[in-house]
Amino acid sequence: MTGYTIIDLETTGLFPQKHDRIVEIGLIEVSDSGAIEREWATLVNPQRDVGPTHIHGITARDVLDAPTFQEVAPYLIGSLAGRTLVAHNARFDTQFLDYEFERASVGTRPPTPSLCTMQLSSSYLRGASRKLKDCCVAANVPHADEHTALGDARAVAGLLNYYLVNTDRPVPWSAVLESTRRHWWPAPGPTPGRPRSVLRSATPREPAAWLDRITSTLPRNPNPMVEAYLDVLEQALLDGYLSAHEENALVDLALSLGLHRDHLAAVHATYLDSMAIAAWADGMVTETELADLTSVATALGLPTDLVRVAIKRAKNVAAHATSEGGFKLCVGDQVVFTGELSVPRDQLIDLAQQAGLKHGGVNKSTKLVVAADPDSQSGKAAKARSYGIPVVTEAAFARMLADLH
Repeated sequence: MTGYTIIDLETTGLFPQKHDRIVEIGLIEVSDSGAIEREWATLVNPQRDVGPTHIHGITARDVLDAPTFQEVAPYLIGSLAGRTLVAHNARFDTQFLDYEFERASVGTRPPTPSLCTMQLSSSYLRGASRKLKDCCVAANVPHADEHTALGDARAVAGLLNYYLVNTDRPVPWSAVLESTRRHWWPAPGPTPGRPRSVLRSATPREPAAWLDRITSTLPRNPNPMVEAYLDVLEQALLDGYLSAHEENALVDLALSLGLHRDHLAAVHATYLDSMAIAAWADGMVTETELADLTSVATALGLPTDLVRVAIKRAKNVAAHATSEGGFKLCVGDQVVFTGELSVPRDQLIDLAQQAGLKHGGVNKSTKLVVAADPDSQSGKAAKARSYGIPVVTEAAFARMLADLH
């Protein structure tokens, strides 16, 4: 059997290991060329509270008569066996599926392999954030019924088709196709017909929070594990608050992705810098934006005085851009990295070189120094300032790198 099975899930929360459950499944089977073959969707009775109705639009009344996951599991297995599972931030969806399959005692063998349209987007979409809706805009793919499982699955199908149209053959993810299609699945029994499905009664409201809008403008992180973490973090931060339950679950998620506490602190600091740069893009930070930035810093376990520092850095980035007539990097420019950065230095050097930049020590021909802390008194940073060379954050460098592409 060949082809792709696209799955999107709506859930009671973000952490299956903390007893969050699936409340809606959208499933689309497409051919190897990207043509849609069939669609199916249903609400799922999570046998617990449905979670954030204000985000997914699903109420307790909606799921009363919906099938349980155990009822739909055989159909899912039949649709996944011999095919490639595709999702946007696939680690999130496959982790939920693996937990639900285990609860249903159907005999699957986790982890479920998959293809991730979020990871692929950095290779095919210029300037798009990691969010599904922003990737769809960049690819000119329709995205109706956002935050419904079938609506999001259709959007993922559109992205996959865009990648297929714009890639060579054999596809660059051929190894993923082989591993997913050879993955062992239990026999679902007699070929299961479609299980009963119950559809939702309302479409979720469009999110309007400043945090949701601002995160759409943040630069991507070259580390796919950090990307997967930040995608879940941004969903958790939509209300500007992390409960103790969410904080502990995010730490567990980070550890499962190989991100340890020291690395995570650097990721959080860089993320706050990115948000400050985005907030200062119009030349001001409103009281509301300042309050939101402070809430985010608190939620991330960062000292609140770092908010003022991040805003100061954002102003400096903007000032450099203005004083230099629109500061930007060009192919052949030399950059230098210093300090304990959130991304391994070797990886940043590799990214810079792939973009046509040079790496070396600080000298008068250096165009830019990227520092974990732009106020650093390190030898490299001090020497750069003596030469009038800009010293910027990782977040600012990520934006410049995106503009260079």
